Amino acid sequence: MTDPTHDPTARLDAAPAAASPDAPPFAPTASPPPFGTGPQPALRPEPAPVAGGAPVDPAPVEGGAPLDPVPVAPVAARRGGHGGARVPAALVLVLAPVLAVAMFAGGVFVERTGVLGAPSASPVASSAPSANAATELALIDQAWTAIQDNYVDAKDLDNQKLAYAAIRAMTEAVGDEGHTEFMTADEAKAVDQSLSGQFVGIGVQVGEQDTGNGVTINNVFPNTPAEKAGLQRGDRIVAVDGTSTKGESLDETVSRVRGPEGKDVTLTIGRDGKADFDVTITRRQYDLPLSSWAMVPGTKIAMIRLEQFASGATDSIKKDIQDAKAAGATSIILDLRSNPGGFVSEAVGVASQFVGDGIVYQAFERDGASKDAQVQPGGLATQTPLVVLADGNTASSAEIVTGAIQDAKRGQVVGEKTFGTGTVLGRFDLADGSSLRIGVERWLTRNGRPIWHEGLEPDVKIAVPDNADLVVPDTLRDMTAAQLAKSGDAQLKRAVELLSKGS
Repeated sequence: MTDPTHDPTARLDAAPAAASPDAPPFAPTASPPPFGTGPQPALRPEPAPVAGGAPVDPAPVEGGAPLDPVPVAPVAARRGGHGGARVPAALVLVLAPVLAVAMFAGGVFVERTGVLGAPSASPVASSAPSANAATELALIDQAWTAIQDNYVDAKDLDNQKLAYAAIRAMTEAVGDEGHTEFMTADEAKAVDQSLSGQFVGIGVQVGEQDTGNGVTINNVFPNTPAEKAGLQRGDRIVAVDGTSTKGESLDETVSRVRGPEGKDVTLTIGRDGKADFDVTITRRQYDLPLSSWAMVPGTKIAMIRLEQFASGATDSIKKDIQDAKAAGATSIILDLRSNPGGFVSEAVGVASQFVGDGIVYQAFERDGASKDAQVQPGGLATQTPLVVLADGNTASSAEIVTGAIQDAKRGQVVGEKTFGTGTVLGRFDLADGSSLRIGVERWLTRNGRPIWHEGLEPDVKIAVPDNADLVVPDTLRDMTAAQLAKSGDAQLKRAVELLSKGS
């Protein structure tokens, strides 16, 4: 699914490479090679992910161009919607074994070419680099040379680590939290794979805790090693193979949980009301359906959940809508909770199933030029009563869809404020296989509302208790109406109430 671009959540798995997204709207400009390393190959612009994400949205895919972020997830995470977990805007890591994906936001990285950055009013054109760019670049080269020529233990210098640290610092200084970022070759590969729907890993989505003491499991995917091992939403990963996660970044913990197929990883789990305990899980490949659906017991309401905006998300949602209607569904709950984003093109396709006309979102390029992503004709549920479920980990492309439905007044949004991504990412590969995800467009909702760092407010604000599990189609399918009523998923129950009343 998604990713480290940083979409709000991170998956701890790796998936096969996904189709590349549309090309970014502009070509990078050449600049003098830093660090006195001689000529460097020009950056190669590639399709970007959808705005989280994500997996690679998780950068995000928006408007058929760059992705968002998995999700995903911003560098400085904002508060997520699950037990106070913090998630980077594009960092939805699928805790991938061999490959690493970070950000999941959100998600959502490979095809993250949507417009997930929001200008306050009209964007200011800035197509040319600043006049002193060459002078400032020379400072970097000067600092590099000074360290190389003067550091007392020069023989122990790790030049790759120095270079990567400098690049990461530059992307962080840009201020595009959770979107514009640097990824190592392994992280970039993992993000690519995350949008394919096939993974190797344990099968959880995680986010950082506010306290910095480890990571919290935001989602356990069905039919995965993690589910079989009994892991639950809200569990905390306290240690990996006996080494504490305290003080580690989300990326660092995720990289240790990932690993080759067939290899074991032992997690020390913290769970409210219980002493910490160890769980040994064997990483394996598994398929993660992009979407799933089930009828709400005792009603004609179908719940459709989309995990991420990976390639094929639109087709998957269309099939679910068709199957649900064939089963007698007359209204739909669209669950986008913990969705880190993905390809912008998929965001447009999914939104078009529920919004009949107009635009999906507004995009602004660096030169100030604007373009609107138009609704695609032929939507399957443009008149069907609808409620959208969203939370603090709903990011990137998922926010594009949420905003389009809300602005078009097609349905109410129930849950919590979304993550707040606002730039569409373009991907630029570097010479050693590492890559940059750069915000190449900014986006606003259909009606011009900014999302960047603000998020979308729900129409009906309601939280799920920290100790409660989200009800998803795979569990809803086997529940009775009485069991649903006793569940802790207050958001889903409120959505059912709204649709039952015809609100």
